[in-house]
Amino acid sequence: MFHKFWQNFYRRQSFQDDIVLDKGTRVWISDRDEVWKDGVVVSYTPRENILVSDAAGTETLIALKDGSKIPPLRNPEILTMENNLTTMSYLHEPAVLHSLSQRFTLSNNIYTYCGIVLVAINPYCDVPLYGNEMIWAYKGQQIGQLDPHIYAISEDAYSEMKTLGRNQSIIVSGESGAGKTVSAKYAMRYFATVAGNEQETAIERRILSTNPIMEALGNAKTIRNDNSSRFGKYVELEFDKEQNIVGAHICTYLLEKSRVVFQAKNERNYHIFYQMCAVRDLPHMKHLHLKHPDEFKYTRLGRAPVIDNVDDRTMFLDMGVAMTNLGISESQQAFLYSVLAAILHMGNIKFTEERNDSCSVDGNDEHLKIAAKLLGLEVPALQKWLCHKTIKARNETIVTSLKVKDAMSGMEAFVKHIYASLFHWIVKLLNAALTGGKNETTNFIGILDIYGFEMFDQNSFEQFCINYANEKLQQQFNQHVFKLEQAEYIKEEIKWSFIDFTDNQPCIDLIERKMGIIDLLDEQCKMNRGTDENWIQILYKEHSSNQHFQKPRTGTDQFVIVHYADKVSYLCHGFIAKNLDSVNESHIELLMSSSFEFVPDALNAKTDLDRRIAKKLELASETFGMSDTGNISSPKRMAGGKAPPRRQNTGTLNKSARTVGGQFKTSLNLLMDALSTTVPHFIRCIKPNDDKEPFGFVRNRVVQQLRACGVIETVRISAAGYPSRWSYTEFEARYSILVHSSRIRRGETLLNCQTVLTSLVQDTDKYQFGKTKIFFRAGQVAFFEKMRSERMFRACVMMQAHVRGWVAARYYRRLTFSALKVQCMVRGLIARRRARKLRQYNASVRIQKHAKGWAQRIKYHRLRLSALLIQSRYRARVAYEEFLRVKYDVNARIIQKHVRGWLARCAYKDEVHKIIQVQSCVRRHLAKKQLKALKAEARSIGHYKKINVRLEKRVFEMQLKNNEMISEKTSLMQEAKYALEELAAVRKQLLIQTRCKETVEKEAKQTSEELRILRDDFMELKHEMTRMGEEQDEVDVLKERIRELEEEVKEARESAEADKILSLERYTELQQSMTRDINSEREHHQNIIVENSNLQKQVKELQDNERRRLEEIIVENVQLKEDLDRMTDELMEAVDEQAEVRKKYEQMELRLATVRDILLKEIANTRNPRQAQDKIKSHLDQLRVSLFSDASKLNNKHNIRSKEDVDLQNKVESKVEENIKLLADITKLHNAMPPRDAGTPKHPEKKLIRQSSGVKQRKQEFRGMFACKREDDSRLVKKLITQLRTELVTGPGCKPGLVAHVMFMCVRYADHCNDEGRIQELLTALITGITAVTRKQSKDAVISVFWLANCLTLLQNLTQFSGEELYNSRLTPGMKEFSLKNYDLSDYRNLVSDQCINVFHTIVKLAQENIQPMLIPGMLERDSIPGMNTSFAGVRRQDHQGYDTAAIVSKLQFYLQLMTSVSVSSHVIRQFVGQVLYFINASLMNNLILRRDLCHWSKGIQIRYNLSQLEQWVRERGLDLDESGILSNLAEIRQASQLLQMNKSSLDHAAVICETCHSLNSLQLQKLLILYSPASEYEERVSQTVIKYILDQRPIEPGVKLMMDPNKIKPLTFPFESKDVDFSMISIPSGLKLDFLEQY
Repeated sequence: MFHKFWQNFYRRQSFQDDIVLDKGTRVWISDRDEVWKDGVVVSYTPRENILVSDAAGTETLIALKDGSKIPPLRNPEILTMENNLTTMSYLHEPAVLHSLSQRFTLSNNIYTYCGIVLVAINPYCDVPLYGNEMIWAYKGQQIGQLDPHIYAISEDAYSEMKTLGRNQSIIVSGESGAGKTVSAKYAMRYFATVAGNEQETAIERRILSTNPIMEALGNAKTIRNDNSSRFGKYVELEFDKEQNIVGAHICTYLLEKSRVVFQAKNERNYHIFYQMCAVRDLPHMKHLHLKHPDEFKYTRLGRAPVIDNVDDRTMFLDMGVAMTNLGISESQQAFLYSVLAAILHMGNIKFTEERNDSCSVDGNDEHLKIAAKLLGLEVPALQKWLCHKTIKARNETIVTSLKVKDAMSGMEAFVKHIYASLFHWIVKLLNAALTGGKNETTNFIGILDIYGFEMFDQNSFEQFCINYANEKLQQQFNQHVFKLEQAEYIKEEIKWSFIDFTDNQPCIDLIERKMGIIDLLDEQCKMNRGTDENWIQILYKEHSSNQHFQKPRTGTDQFVIVHYADKVSYLCHGFIAKNLDSVNESHIELLMSSSFEFVPDALNAKTDLDRRIAKKLELASETFGMSDTGNISSPKRMAGGKAPPRRQNTGTLNKSARTVGGQFKTSLNLLMDALSTTVPHFIRCIKPNDDKEPFGFVRNRVVQQLRACGVIETVRISAAGYPSRWSYTEFEARYSILVHSSRIRRGETLLNCQTVLTSLVQDTDKYQFGKTKIFFRAGQVAFFEKMRSERMFRACVMMQAHVRGWVAARYYRRLTFSALKVQCMVRGLIARRRARKLRQYNASVRIQKHAKGWAQRIKYHRLRLSALLIQSRYRARVAYEEFLRVKYDVNARIIQKHVRGWLARCAYKDEVHKIIQVQSCVRRHLAKKQLKALKAEARSIGHYKKINVRLEKRVFEMQLKNNEMISEKTSLMQEAKYALEELAAVRKQLLIQTRCKETVEKEAKQTSEELRILRDDFMELKHEMTRMGEEQDEVDVLKERIRELEEEVKEARESAEADKILSLERYTELQQSMTRDINSEREHHQNIIVENSNLQKQVKELQDNERRRLEEIIVENVQLKEDLDRMTDELMEAVDEQAEVRKKYEQMELRLATVRDILLKEIANTRNPRQAQDKIKSHLDQLRVSLFSDASKLNNKHNIRSKEDVDLQNKVESKVEENIKLLADITKLHNAMPPRDAGTPKHPEKKLIRQSSGVKQRKQEFRGMFACKREDDSRLVKKLITQLRTELVTGPGCKPGLVAHVMFMCVRYADHCNDEGRIQELLTALITGITAVTRKQSKDAVISVFWLANCLTLLQNLTQFSGEELYNSRLTPGMKEFSLKNYDLSDYRNLVSDQCINVFHTIVKLAQENIQPMLIPGMLERDSIPGMNTSFAGVRRQDHQGYDTAAIVSKLQFYLQLMTSVSVSSHVIRQFVGQVLYFINASLMNNLILRRDLCHWSKGIQIRYNLSQLEQWVRERGLDLDESGILSNLAEIRQASQLLQMNKSSLDHAAVICETCHSLNSLQLQKLLILYSPASEYEERVSQTVIKYILDQRPIEPGVKLMMDPNKIKPLTFPFESKDVDFSMISIPSGLKLDFLEQY
C-alpha cells in the first residue's frame, strides 16, 4: 500500500527531480538495520541509474525504471527539527523517522506534531514537563504557538468546546508500554485543573482519584511495560454551562480475564493482588490469610513478584484513600478485598483424581475453607460444585462428575468470571460517584485510552479484537484527516482535486459484515459440536477470494488478515472458547447463594455502556435510519465519490450480544457513534525501544509503530496535496532575493510573491495562491531553499572575489611602496657604515698614542709611591713601640694610686650605706603608720554620706508635705466652691502653709550649717595635703641623694677604666652591688609617688562629690521655694475665681427676680393678651441671651466643667423651671381670654422651652471623634462603603484616606466610651463591607486601588494610634491625644492587614490579566529594532495585534498613576511593580522555553531591546531604589536573551555561559541550548559537548523545575511610617450624607 503510494508520489516529481538530483544531493537509502540511512548522489543518469555513497563510503548503484525508484530526498537541515512534521518540504517515511529521532535523542523532545496527530514518544524517565506551571503556560494558547505537548491538545479541545459548544474527544492509542495510560492521566489532570477552581473541587478530586483504583484492578506488569493497561477505557468528562467539570462517566472494553489465572514469564497478575499481599500485616487484612505472592499459584506463575522502583504497599494505601474520596464504604472495600483474596486461595485448591474419570477436593483443604468463608459459601457446597456440573436435558437435570482437567478449567472460568464481575461492579461504583446533575451537563470531552495495533508471533482472539478496534479507529482517523485537509483548501479558495486516500472499509467488512469473521464465529458457537477447525475451514471457503484474507502456505490452523498496518496471522485455537466465555451455571447459582449482600449486585453488574446498548440502538435507528437490509444507511455520499463506511446492524443484539465478539462489535460500534458526534484529537504513543532505556531510539521498532498508528498515513495524505504553506509576508521576506531587486515593489506583497513564483516555477500545479497563504507541493520549499542557498552562495562568492581583489591590490601597492622605502634605507645605511669605519680608524690611532703614554706614567708613579710607603710604615712602627713602653710605666703608677684610694672609699661607703638603710626603714615605718591614719580618716567620709541620707529624708518629707499641701489646696478649692463662708478656713490653711514654708526655710538653714561643717572638714583635708607636700620634699632629698650615688658610680667606672690592673671579677661585684642599691632606692621612691598620687585622687573625688551634692541641695531648695510660691498663687487665684463665680450667681438671681416681677406686673396691668405675650417673649429672649452669654464666658474660661459650675448650672435650670411654671399660669390666663388671631403661634411654651434649652446645650470643642449609634451601622456601611462614590472623596481638596479616617474616628469614640462590644460590632461591619465591595468590584481597577489606599490608611491609624509604647513614643504631644486608651485592637489590625493583602493581590491579578495578552506579541514576537528581521525558515510569524512594549509600559503607567493619585505608599507601589515584573519575567521565560522559533540570536537582541525599554521606565519613575532592586525580577529573561546572543561554540564559551547566566537553573540552560536554532544554514547548533560541559559544571539538582510559576506570590510587607494626622481638623463632605454622625 505504502510502496504504491511512494511510487506515484515520486513519479509526479519528475520535473523537480531533474533539477535537484545532481551530484552532491543528499538522499535516503533503505537499510536492513537502520531502515533508512543517509546518502549522497555521486552521479545521476536520468531514467537509468543513480550512484549513491553512504556515510561509510560504500557506493550503491540504484537502477531506475520509469522513475519509480528514485530514492527519497533529504530535507534541509534547517527544517529537520520542525515541531510539525507536515511542514517539512519532503514528506516521506525516512524524513519523519529522522526528524523524530533528532528531536528525541538530541533535543529530548518527546512530543511532535504530525498534522492533527500528536506523536508522543515514551522517554522511560521522569521529565519536568507536567507541573502546574506548564498547565498554566499552555492555558489559552492556540495549538502550534508553543512546543508540542499533550497539554496543547487538551487546551485545543477545551477551548473549542468552550467557544463552539461542540463535544470533543481525545483518542490515545499505541502499543503496550508506549505511555497511553500516563498520557490519558495527564489529559484528565489538565481538564481537572483548568476547568475547576484554583484549588481542586470535590468532583475534580474524584475524577483524579479513579486512576489509582483502575490501575490497581486493570493494570499489570508485562514484558513490555511495568504498568500496562489490560483493558480499554473511555472516560467522558461532563461540563456545565460555565465549562466547569460536573461529572464523569467511565466505559471499559475487553478486560483481559485470562491474566487472572495465567501469566507469562517475567509478567505479573493484576497489581491489586500483589498490593494486598504487601499489606497483609494490617489489622483489617489479617482475616484474609494472605501470604507472600510466591505462596499463591495465581501470583507466582510469572516469577516476577516485584517491580523496580514501585512500592506495592504505598500504592495500596493510595488506592484506599482514593476509594474513600469516591465514597466507597468500608464494607464495600472489605467485600472487594475478601473476593480478591478468595480468588488467590481458590488457585491453591488441589484436585485429586478418582476412579471413573472423576475428581474430588479434600474437605479439610485449608484454602478451600478460607475461600468458602471469604465468599460467604458453605464449604461442602463449594467442594461439590468444583468437581461436578449440571446438564439440563428437557425437563430433567443431570449432575455429572468432572475430570481433573475439566474441573481445573471450570474453576479457572469461574475465577475469571468472578474477577470480571468484580471489575464491572467497581466501575459501576465509580460511575455512581462521578455522576453529575443531568440538567447541569451541556458538553463533554471523551478520553479514549485503547490498545494499539498488536502483532505477535502467535496471535489469538484478543489480538483479533484489538486489531479490529484499531481498524475502526483508523478509518475514522483517515476520514477526519481527509476532511480537515480539504476544508483548509476550501477555506483558502484554491483549486484542488479530491485526495485519494486508502479506505480500509473492505477489511472492516471482512470482519463485521454478514457472513464475516465474527458472524461465522458466532454461528459456529451456536452449534453444539462447533470446533475451531470447522470454523476456519468455513473461513477458507467463504473468503478465499477476498484480497484482505489470505490462507497460509503451510498449516490449516491459521488465517491471515491484511490490516491497514500489516499482515497478521491468527491462530484459530481457542477462538470459540474465548468467544463463548462460558461459565458453569451451577457455579453462578452457588455464588448467588452467598451470604454477602454485595454478591448479587456484583454478579449482575455490567458496564454502563452494555446496559445502554438497546437505548442507543434506538437512538441510532432514529438518527441514521435503518435500511431494508438492517444496516444503517446514510442520506448522502462523502466527498470524492466514496460511499461512507457501512455500519453493521447492531439490532442483532439478541442473537450475537451473548458472545464476546458480538458484545465487543456492538460496543465498538456504539463507541464509534459517540466519537462521530465529537471533534476528535489524536495522540499516538510510540515505544522507542524494548529495553526501557531512557531516550533510547531503535529505528526498526519506531517505524513499525509509525506505520501502525497512522502517522505515515497522515504524512501520505498531506503529501498528496499541498503540505507546505507559507503566508505572503513570510515568503516575500525569505525568497524575494531569488529575483532581481528591480522587480520587487515595496508594499505589494502579493505581486512580489507572484513575480518570484512565475519566474522560478513553470509548472503552476506546484503551487496555489490562497486568500492568506501560498500552498506548495511536496519538495517545493526544499527547491526554494536550495535555490536560495545557491543564490546566497553566488552572492558570497562575488563578495569574496571583490573583497579578495581589493585586498590583493592593496597588498601589492603596499609591497611596492615598502620595497622602494627599504632600498633607500639600505643604501643610506651602507654609506653611513663606511663613514663610521673611517672615523673609527683615525680615532683608534690617536687613542693608542695617548693610551701608551698614560700607561708608562702610571707605572712610574706606582713604583715611587710604593717606596715612600714602605719607609713611612717602618718608621711609624719603631716610634709606636717606644710610645707603648713609656705609657705602660705611667699607667701602672696611676692604677696603684687609684686602687688604694678606692679601697678606702669602699670601706667608708659601706658604713654610710648601712646608716642610710636603717634611717629609711624607720622613716618607712612612720610613713606606713601615717598612711593608715589617712585611710582611717578617708573612711570617715561615710559620715558625710549619712548626712546626705538625712538630707534626702528631709527632702522626701518636704515632698510629702508638698503633696499634703496640694491635697489641702484641692480641698480648699472645693470648700471655696460650696460657700464663701469657708474662706476663713482657707486662710487658716494658708497660714499653715506659711508655717510650713518657714519650716522649710529653717531646714534649709540647717542644711547650710551642715554644708559649712563640710567645708571645715574640707579645709582639714587641705592641711593634710600640705603635710603630704612636706613628705614630698623629703622624697626630693632622696632623689638628690640617688643622683649623687649615680655620680659616684660613674667616677668609679672611670677610675676602673684607668686602673686596668683591677681584676674583672671584683669590678663586676662592685657594679652589681651598686646597681642593687640604686634599684632599691628607686623602687622605694616610686612607691611613695604612687601612694601620693592615690591620696591626691581620693581627695579630689571627695571634693567633687561634695561640690555636686551641695549644688543639688541648693537647686532642690530653690525649686521647693518656687513650687511653694506657685501653689500659694494658684490657691489665691482659685479663691478669687470662686468669688467671681459667686458674684455672677447673685447677679443672675437678681436678674431672674427682676424678670419675674416685670412679668407679673405686665400680666396684671395689660388687657391685651397678645401684647402681653410679645412682651413676655422679648423679656425671655433677653434673659436667654444673657444667660447663654454668661454660660459661654464660663465655658471659655473652663474647658472642663468643675463641680461648682455644675451646681451653678443646676441652680440656673431650677430658675428656668420656675419660669416655665410661670408661663403655664400665663397660658391658663390666655385660655380664659378671647380667641387669638391666626398669626399667633401655637404652644408658645414649647417654643420658649426650645429657646431656653440652649443653656443646657453647651457647644464643646471637637476632639476628632464621631459618635455612631448602633442602629446606624448599616447606614454607615452603606454610605461610606457599599454605595460610596469615589469622586466625592478623591477630588481636589479632599484629604487622602478620608474614608479610613472617618472609620477610625468612629472606632475612637467607641474606645472612648469604653464599650468593647461596640468596637467589635463596628469593626466587623466595616471590614465585612470592605470585603464585599472589593469582591464585587474586583474587575474595577479604580475601585480596587481606592480601597487599597483606604485599607492601608486604616491599618496605619490602628497601628500609629494603638497606644502601644513602641508607636506612642514616635507621636507628638498633640497627636498622643488621638491614641486609643482602653482596648488593644491588634487582632483587628491583623484582619485589616489581611484585607490589604487580598486587595493588593486582586489588583496584581487584574494587572496580570490586562498585561497577559500583550506580553508574547509585544515582548517576544515584536521586532522593535527597525531593519532587523528575526524570521527564518520554519518560523511562523504571529499576529502581534498592534501590541508592543509601549503598550505594556502604558498599562503599568496607568496603575502607577492610579496608586499615586490616592497616595498609596511608595513601598507598596514598588512591591506591586516588582510582582508584575516577576509575572512578566515568568510568562516570557515559560513561553520562550516552549518555542523553538524564538531561540536564535536575532530574537535575543530584539528581546533584550524590548526589556531595556521596560527597565528604562522603571528607572525613570525612581522605582528601583531598594537594595535588591525591582529589576532583579527580570533576571531570568534578561540572562536568557543574553544567552541567545552569546557565542556557544567552544568550552571556553561554555564557561562564560555558566558564569553569566547564574539566575537560570540547569534545566532552563539545557532546554534553551537544545532549542537554540541557527538563523541560517551557515550557523551551527550547540554541540552536545558544550551542553554536557555546562551540566557538569552546574549539575541538575533534585527538585529544580523547568518552568517558572507566574502566579507565585512574593511576601508582602507594610512597613510602619509615622504620619502627622490631626483628626480635629477633618471634615466630612456634605455629599456623603453622614449627618447621623455626631462630632465629639
